[in-house]
Amino acid sequence: HYTSEKNIQKLIKPLFLDDLYAEFEKVKGSKGKLEALHKKIANLHFLDPACGCGNFLIITYRELRDLEILILLELNKSGQLVTDISSIIQVDVDQFAGIEYDEFAVRVAEVAMWLIDHQMNVKVGNEFGQYFVRLPLKKSAKIVHGNSLRIDWESVVAKEKLNFILGNPPFVGKTYQDSQQKSDMQSVFGNVKSSGLLDYVTAWYIRASQTIQNTDIRCAFVSTSSISQGEQVGILWQELYSNYKIKIHFAHRTFSWSNEAKGNAAVHCVIIGFGVKDVENKRIFDYVDIKGEPTEKRIRNINPYLAE
Repeated sequence: HYTSEKNIQKLIKPLFLDDLYAEFEKVKGSKGKLEALHKKIANLHFLDPACGCGNFLIITYRELRDLEILILLELNKSGQLVTDISSIIQVDVDQFAGIEYDEFAVRVAEVAMWLIDHQMNVKVGNEFGQYFVRLPLKKSAKIVHGNSLRIDWESVVAKEKLNFILGNPPFVGKTYQDSQQKSDMQSVFGNVKSSGLLDYVTAWYIRASQTIQNTDIRCAFVSTSSISQGEQVGILWQELYSNYKIKIHFAHRTFSWSNEAKGNAAVHCVIIGFGVKDVENKRIFDYVDIKGEPTEKRIRNINPYLAE
């Protein structure tokens, strides 16, 4: 299941990209501040705990490299570019990590990260008129083959380093869960009352919330809209609010999602961005037409039904 680029953008922009671009616009005139921003983006670390073939990681990496190119173009307006372009490229694939259950997808994701890296190096070369290729490949994205509901996420990337957790975990409603998935749910939720009614995707909310305690890490997941409707809301969010002190930072309300696989049914989805730290300006994206474009509203608080 490839999450389409359009839907990935819906998640990564409010999660971090919009803020980085706003900062870039602010610091454009200052060499020192531009260099600080460059350093900052080269030190951001991302984890997709259900990464599939790596589409979220690939697009996120490409967007960071695009921003890096803009920063470098700004810094080198005078045209006194360094002789060796490779010495000033700082964003690299080892800022990215993923966990994936399917081993074949793991291998695809690893290679895909190198391919997008190569494409971006070609782009840098074209921008600055220098041939640039990173060979031999010294760095790689860390894609771990395993069940992310059973392994310690910190063994993949230390939470001191981690900035963002993102992705599109498997949805799987309660009636469609197999025995392995039911047992995963049991291991994550333990004795949380009525947790048997929850979709499989909710387990990632709990695991993410456990991981980000006492940190500034921000998270965002694509999920089935059922986790913000009806009986699931009370069960899941009671747990997230009371035990993990989670705050919702932004949300795309129900929209129609179709991935890029052939002949698959469209699903009704939401995207929920959250963390333990509060943020001032919360954003709700609302769809009058679930297949259309959203309108955005800035508000003070978003509840688990994704309303103001």
